[in-house]
Amino acid sequence: MTAADRGVPPLTVYTLALNYLPLVQLITGAAIVTTQATSPAAFIIGAIAWIYLLPPLVCRLALLLFGTPHGRALTQHDRAYKVWWFTYQWQILFNRLPWLDEILRLVPGLYALWIFLWGGRASPLVYWAPGALVVDRPLLVVERGAVIGAGAGLSGHSGTLAPDGSFRIDIGTAHIGRGAIMGVRSGLSAGELASGQMLPAGRMIKPFTRWDGKSKHALGAGGDDA
Repeated sequence: MTAADRGVPPLTVYTLALNYLPLVQLITGAAIVTTQATSPAAFIIGAIAWIYLLPPLVCRLALLLFGTPHGRALTQHDRAYKVWWFTYQWQILFNRLPWLDEILRLVPGLYALWIFLWGGRASPLVYWAPGALVVDRPLLVVERGAVIGAGAGLSGHSGTLAPDGSFRIDIGTAHIGRGAIMGVRSGLSAGELASGQMLPAGRMIKPFTRWDGKSKHALGAGGDDA
């Protein structure tokens, strides 16, 4: 029997309402920049600031006020879930239009600075291959000398279904160690790739797991060995 069969709504009003946040951001930004810009240069600067600076700064403030979300099997009523969902919706524009990230990666060090604004951490000495995908920027740690292969994905969350069919989510930090390599189309979600190791092409590591190049080790929700 599913959650719907039991009368349990699969999505809360909070979850559904925040789906409109990216659209509201774009419409509001277009209205403000268009009406307030006094020159083409002011329009361009205003648009760039609204797209690239407002989202990370809002998310950084939310994390300072409510803390960085972490946890296993969180429900939509948990505070950590609500904080994560709020920050996630501010990232939707970049997740749907990944070329916005790619533009920043053309300038050495600029992408690392942008990740820092979100509350994450990435060394400026990281190679991001074309198509590398970061889903949860505030939940990211990428150390010096790491290589993120083409199409490799980094996520701080992973959704699951409970036995009763209700939605659950695991949230944690995706951590890439110093000099580690993520192969083409590999994936890491709320886990860790050990320093100096390689995650083979196409290999996916489940949440709260540490890959040391030969075997997997369970991690606690906070990222420590369990």
